[in-house]
Amino acid sequence: MKIKKIFKYSRLSMSLLLLGIILFLAGCSSDVESKTQDQSITTIKTVLEHQFTGPDQEFVEGLDNTEKLEQYYEERYKAYFTDEMDNKFISAHAYDYLLMAHNNGQQIKVDTVSVEREKSTEGSYSFKMAVLYGEDGSNQKSAEVSGKVIFNKEGKITSIKYLNDGGLSEELSNS
Repeated sequence: MKIKKIFKYSRLSMSLLLLGIILFLAGCSSDVESKTQDQSITTIKTVLEHQFTGPDQEFVEGLDNTEKLEQYYEERYKAYFTDEMDNKFISAHAYDYLLMAHNNGQQIKVDTVSVEREKSTEGSYSFKMAVLYGEDGSNQKSAEVSGKVIFNKEGKITSIKYLNDGGLSEELSNS
C-alpha cells in the first residue's frame, strides 16, 4: 500500500516537474521571439530615419566624392541588410529622397514611425511614417510614407518596398 502511494506521489511530482519545464521553455521561446521582433522594429526605424532625414553635410560632401558616399552608406545601412539587399537598396532607394531634397534646397525629417508585424508572413513587417519636408526652418509640410520590410532568420533585411510615399517624391522634385 505504501509503495503505491509513493509511486502515485512520484508520478504526480514528475508530471508537475515536466509541466514546469514545458512552461519555462515556452516562456523562454516567447522572450526570444519578442526580442527578435523588438530588434526588427528598431532596425526598421533606424533605416527609415537614415533614409528620410537630411541631407546632412556628410551626404552633401559625398555627392562629389564616390568613395565618401560609399562609406556614408556603408556606415548607415550595411549592418542591417543582407549583402545582396544592401547593394540593391543603395543603388535603388538609399539616396533618392535625400538627393531630391538637396537638389531643391529642402530638408526632410522623420516625424513619427509605426511598425507592425504581419502575422501572415514570418519576418514581415509593415510600416507607416510621417515625413516632414520643406526649406530648413520654414513651414514644413508632411507626407505619409508606407511600406513593407522582410527579414531573414538572421535578422537581416532581405526586402524593403515602399507602397506609397504620399506624394513626397513628387513634392520634393517639383519644388
